[in-house]
Amino acid sequence: MPNVLVKGDDYSVEQIVGHDIVLANGGKVITVPLLQGFSTTAILKKITG
Repeated sequence: MPNVLVKGDDYSVEQIVGHDIVLANGGKVITVPLLQGFSTTAILKKITG
């Protein structure tokens, strides 16, 4: 069970899957600002070539 769930701020806390479970178990759900030019997809493409 995660204590912290983090997602980009293009989602509201209520839209994040699992937010209710994490919050009910005393965890935190945090949204962070998106940074132009950074993405998980881009990182994976760089790693895998």
